[in-house]
Amino acid sequence: MKPINYNSIDVQTKLAEKISELEMQLASEFVAKKAVIRYAEELEQKLEKYENELNNK
Repeated sequence: MKPINYNSIDVQTKLAEKISELEMQLASEFVAKKAVIRYAEELEQKLEKYENELNNK
């Protein structure tokens, strides 16, 4: 079996690129989840408002 040689700079560069890619993905998913939560909260507030209006009639 032939030995495999790696250049440590190349390995570090590849790992840094992958870490950056995963950080961007995580940030994007976090922002998307926050947007969904904010939208759900807005809908809950609207529902509560409409329920209160119906109960006051």
